[in-house]
Amino acid sequence: MRSLLASALLLSSAAIASSELVGPESCRSCHRQAYEAWRLSAHARAHESLNAEQRKQPLCLQCHSRDEQRSGQARLAGVSCETCHGPGRSYQPAVVMRDKELARLMGLLDVAPSTCLVCHNAESPSLKPFDAAEAMKRIDHWTAERAARTAKASAIKSPLAAWLKLP
Repeated sequence: MRSLLASALLLSSAAIASSELVGPESCRSCHRQAYEAWRLSAHARAHESLNAEQRKQPLCLQCHSRDEQRSGQARLAGVSCETCHGPGRSYQPAVVMRDKELARLMGLLDVAPSTCLVCHNAESPSLKPFDAAEAMKRIDHWTAERAARTAKASAIKSPLAAWLKLP
């Protein structure tokens, strides 16, 4: 067991050392709702909010497209899944993701308000103050509370869907 844990930790540290990003599309197949929540968010379009000159500035890119410079093969622009959850190459395989502890050992990071503060802090040029607790609610794509809201929304069918007897 210790050798398995040692191997997992070694692989996890290797993932951080090299470009191990897989891109948000690789998350989509298993985490469809989380992907859609991200895709429709300002994070997904953070890079687009920069003008041409700002897109060349490391100071701007460090928050608006943190993974772009270390992406290697993955096509990344904006703030993606791996910006907050860590490089996915080691934890992405389904066999790893089915075991939460193993996924964490392989580099999956749990997001906390402190994760947001890397970019959303006192030095950020934002015009309004950042409320981490409120922001966590806006990006919620993993809690039971979100699952309940999603289930409730799915239960409300449009009149056309009800008439067509669609699920």
